[in-house]
Amino acid sequence: MTTIRVDAAEVAELGVALAETGADLLLMGDPATERWALGPGAAGPAVEELLGGWRRVRLALGQSLTELGDAAVDAGSLYLDTEAGVSRSMLGGSW
Repeated sequence: MTTIRVDAAEVAELGVALAETGADLLLMGDPATERWALGPGAAGPAVEELLGGWRRVRLALGQSLTELGDAAVDAGSLYLDTEAGVSRSMLGGSW
């Protein structure tokens, strides 16, 4: 029989770290504002297109990480609640 051990505190800590990383990605400045440094020519629009793609991906990733982090925090809390309930039931207590 396979045994799976879940450390609820580590799951919750992971969730916090993921949510913080997601928030950091969402709060990053828009690098397109630095386009002026390239001057006139074809390079500016090409870099702006690249940065626009990076911005879309960064925002999507930030949102996903925030959602995943929140879910992991919730899961960690539920594991802790479940473990506490099982411990109480083993000692003859009630849920």
